[in-house]
Amino acid sequence: MSETSNDAAKSSAFRLLNYRPRSVSEIKQRLLQKYDQESVQITLSWLLENGLLNDEKFATWWTESRVRQKFLSSSMIRRELLEKGVSSNTINKALISVDDNLNASQIAEKMARNASAQDLTHFKRKLYSKLMRKGFSSGVALASIERAGDSLIESKEISLEQ
Repeated sequence: MSETSNDAAKSSAFRLLNYRPRSVSEIKQRLLQKYDQESVQITLSWLLENGLLNDEKFATWWTESRVRQKFLSSSMIRRELLEKGVSSNTINKALISVDDNLNASQIAEKMARNASAQDLTHFKRKLYSKLMRKGFSSGVALASIERAGDSLIESKEISLEQ
């Protein structure tokens, strides 16, 4: 269309990318709300050619940030990336480094710091709920709960003995 429409679409894309990295699909959907198909396509092509949009880099960034900030499971991260329009192959590459057992254990250890050995059943129930909300399989959740429960009992017994 017009040069002004293309410039406005590019400017909008820059604002969106300034806030946080985005997938190609996210940018496309947002731009189509305001601009015509041709302006959006020109803008997307320009962003891709100049390396400002890259679904592989986005998926890696998203995965690392979700693990670091929230200790999410690989299945939860997969779901989020699919919602953002990232392809399954790209998602698989980004998720290679995610260790669900480690992430679940870190959540369990964090929760165990504030738990008491006297109310172990309550702690286990609460931890199981949290792990399920974060997308972990029941097998990973149960294994983490057992390790955390054993660790909790050991640490509280040691502190009681001293």
